[in-house]
Amino acid sequence: MADLVRSSFGGEIIHLLSGGRLLQFPDQQPGFILPSSFGIRGTDNPVPLSTIIKNDPETTIKLAANKLDYESGSPPSSAASPFDPNYIVDWYGPNDPENPHNWSGRKKLFILAEICILTVAVYIGSAIYTPGLEQIMEEFHVNDVVALLPLAVYVLSYGIGPMIFAPLSEAPVVGRNWVYIPSLFLFVIFQVPTALVTNIGGLIALRAITGFVSSPPLANGGASIGDVISLNNLSYGLILWSVSALMGPVMGPLLGSIFSQTKDWRWTFWCLLWISGLAFVILVFLLPETSEATILQRRARRLRKLTGDKEYTTKAEQEYSNKTFHEVAHESFVRPFLIAFTEPGVFFLNCYTALIYAVMYSWFEAFPLVFVGIHKFNLIQTGLSYIGIVVGGIVAAITFCATMYFYIGPRLQSGAPPEMIFRVALFAAPLLPVSILMFGWSSTVSVHWIVPIIASGVFLMGGYTIFQVVFNYLGMSYPRFLASVFAGNDFFRSCFAAAFPLFAKAMFVRMGSERFPVAWGSTLLAGISLLMVLIPIVLLILGHRLRSRSKYAN
Repeated sequence: MADLVRSSFGGEIIHLLSGGRLLQFPDQQPGFILPSSFGIRGTDNPVPLSTIIKNDPETTIKLAANKLDYESGSPPSSAASPFDPNYIVDWYGPNDPENPHNWSGRKKLFILAEICILTVAVYIGSAIYTPGLEQIMEEFHVNDVVALLPLAVYVLSYGIGPMIFAPLSEAPVVGRNWVYIPSLFLFVIFQVPTALVTNIGGLIALRAITGFVSSPPLANGGASIGDVISLNNLSYGLILWSVSALMGPVMGPLLGSIFSQTKDWRWTFWCLLWISGLAFVILVFLLPETSEATILQRRARRLRKLTGDKEYTTKAEQEYSNKTFHEVAHESFVRPFLIAFTEPGVFFLNCYTALIYAVMYSWFEAFPLVFVGIHKFNLIQTGLSYIGIVVGGIVAAITFCATMYFYIGPRLQSGAPPEMIFRVALFAAPLLPVSILMFGWSSTVSVHWIVPIIASGVFLMGGYTIFQVVFNYLGMSYPRFLASVFAGNDFFRSCFAAAFPLFAKAMFVRMGSERFPVAWGSTLLAGISLLMVLIPIVLLILGHRLRSRSKYAN
């Protein structure tokens, strides 16, 4: 517990304000002895330090001069570096307890749970107010499209956020926690004016702000998990995290329906304040910094303070300090769009995942038409109808874990190309058009209400599997530009999800009939998703050729 608090955001603040007297690291405590195999250069007076200067290749992780830069793919020139390699700070050795990959399994699981809690806490907010749309329309005298704009701008904003927060968290001086915690604090604070707002314009503006500051879990959640979980087990950690990312938007309407019916729509934001506030209290003192670059940067900072020698630095600090503003801006804003629109495989996979996201958000409009309009559910019962989506996602996660362990993993380790993972998509992709048709044409008075709920679960079984296939394929094919690839994918999904709810109700109503109110609109969506089935088939056959012609892919 002590090490969690010491390296957390709150622990760092306490440590800094106390001048290093409280929550000390082992190297700051009296009696600390530096291992005899290491020496400190640049000072005549040896002092206790938890910094390892790289001069023993057997007990430290050597920074080879020809190590490839992760994003550029080109080897940095050691001759061009003004830094003495004897001043490069790194781990004590392969068993350094501050290295996140050396943390205990229990600690890693606790951190994974914290990231999932953070993700759920902010993504519940996307659609939590939608059960109170009728109340908002009546209070602010607006139509349903305007009442949905707060949802649209929220989703769009958390699609834009990763383009800023993802590269920011990679800066050694910033790290993960200095992005997570301040943004979560702002998210909590802004729920107060959102709950008290007196006009629709203010509600839209506040939702845009809260959507933007809610995006760090989407931007950096996967990176935080990758910081602590080994590459062999990373897929399983990401699967669990993605379930939490899925549950957030789906659980929002359930909670929102309870408060909208028993209180009013404003109480949905008070509920969001309580949930996110509790997450803030937990994480501010119990979520440790996981970024290797940031942990080492702080170690180097302690060394500089203890020795008075300003030369001590880290490899990440060197690389980051050499980047110009133009390079950082290009990596953050230009490269994601270049890859998204110039790489055919990436473009069509982005469209596929965006369609899945859009259909799920469209159901926030379709479910009331079906379960309130046809089956006469109240708000709480309508919120409970979303549980089918949650169950489908959980079943898909368990199934995909088993598939990874028994089928995909062994073949990839044997040298199979990344495209082989699309074999899984061949089974999942047909579930999308089938489930959408099932939902649309079973939504009628003569069919039991459980059937469209089952259909929504089947949809998520297919959709979730497609998501995992796409993310794993992109990760294997574009490892050097993963941040850019995922930022572009986030932006695609958010744009689709923001736009679809604005016209979904009109589409269902105008294309529907009295007996089948959402059938023909669902048929249109099913037809589009049927065409998308061709994407994994084509990439399974031609994906390796597209990668061989790409300047970004491996």
